[in-house]
Amino acid sequence: MKIVIIGAGSMAFTPALLAGFSHDRRYTGATLGLVDVNEESLEIISQLARRVSSEQGLDWTVQASTDRRDVLADAQVVTTAIGVGGLDAWALDISIPASYGFVQPVGDTAGPGGLGRGLRHIPVLVDIARDMEALCPNATLYNFTNPLTVITQAVNELTSVRCIGLCIGVDLTWNHLCRVMGVDKSRTSIVAGGINHCHWITDLRVDGEDAWPILDAALDEMAGDPSAMDRVRGRYAALSERPQEPFRGTEPVCTALYRWLGCYPGPGDGHVVEFFPQFMDLMLSARENVDGGALRRCQKSYPELMQRMTSMADQSVPFSADVFAEELAWEHTQLLDILVSEQDNLGKMFFVNIPNKGSVHNLPGGVVLEVPATVDAGGVHPFALGDLPAAILPTLIHRVSSLDLIIEAAMEGSRQKAVQAFINDPYCKDVSTGAKMVNELIDAELRWLPAFR
Repeated sequence: MKIVIIGAGSMAFTPALLAGFSHDRRYTGATLGLVDVNEESLEIISQLARRVSSEQGLDWTVQASTDRRDVLADAQVVTTAIGVGGLDAWALDISIPASYGFVQPVGDTAGPGGLGRGLRHIPVLVDIARDMEALCPNATLYNFTNPLTVITQAVNELTSVRCIGLCIGVDLTWNHLCRVMGVDKSRTSIVAGGINHCHWITDLRVDGEDAWPILDAALDEMAGDPSAMDRVRGRYAALSERPQEPFRGTEPVCTALYRWLGCYPGPGDGHVVEFFPQFMDLMLSARENVDGGALRRCQKSYPELMQRMTSMADQSVPFSADVFAEELAWEHTQLLDILVSEQDNLGKMFFVNIPNKGSVHNLPGGVVLEVPATVDAGGVHPFALGDLPAAILPTLIHRVSSLDLIIEAAMEGSRQKAVQAFINDPYCKDVSTGAKMVNELIDAELRWLPAFR
């Protein structure tokens, strides 16, 4: 098997992916193509991959290049986890809108930050897919790059490459609700649908029974009603082993939306509130230093990850497969499991981002949605969700209706269409101010926006 990792210099992604491959002997003798425009990061990852191969007896062929066309030929699997402009561009996505009063906890999907990142990333991902058309037309592109929805849609619309967007967000929401309820995840099941970073759990069950009453009681308990769980405890065997000290995490925006709309959104306030910026005060009242919080965490953690991987790559510290695999509880796990489910015809269920071809009846066909799907030797088979609840449709319809406009803005280098897209974003409260902000953001990022020059 040949696997190409584009954006291989990502210290938060590639090392854990390599760890997963190293733990599965089916990848013995595989060819790994590593691509990154940052030569220093690429060299570190390449050294690390060769060390893993040597010490684990995997006999990997490691190909590394700053030019993806050098390594794409005959690939079966291609992954993309890139960041055009890196943390510097992300910082502009946060700081320039902030000067106009736009608070963004993450700024990589919706709102002004999502627009800026989309303008940078869409043309690059489409160009990658066009190279795949020429060099490995039968390969599947697994995209992890944000804004995931619009990028995945652009690749599927503008090229013949099969592109699947992957994000662990739904599982994070599911895990969170299990902790809130104090119920082991293995006893639960969910149905979820929507778009990336704004999915909705529409059905929640424990031991096959409706579990919304448990969640209601658990949230009431967290809000200060100590007897809330007593009202439901006798109805559910799963609550007999509930921890004495309930989970105290809080997601005020997600909780409020659930209380009013009847479905639970995810994957947490940081992402969800950017689809509902009118409720930002709820988050600000519960947390400090919200604006750019995700960026600050990455600015702190990335140098530490770089140092760790450098030490392992240059053999200055002993190699430990267990330590190396610590990052595996993230998106990488999903990709590894999907590949195994496909190769072994297992039919396991995952949450994937793919074009809507009848899975959801009351959202437009062709738009990329986040839906459950089984994966077997025949490919990816999305669930038939039918109609999503009416209460959650307006935001989803509004968002997916702007995707093609953002794609056109990015591919054409059209400032007018970029402004039009932001004017339709709930962040925009004033047309002239919104237009000024978008143009300032484009001007600041022109070095990464060749179509706009």
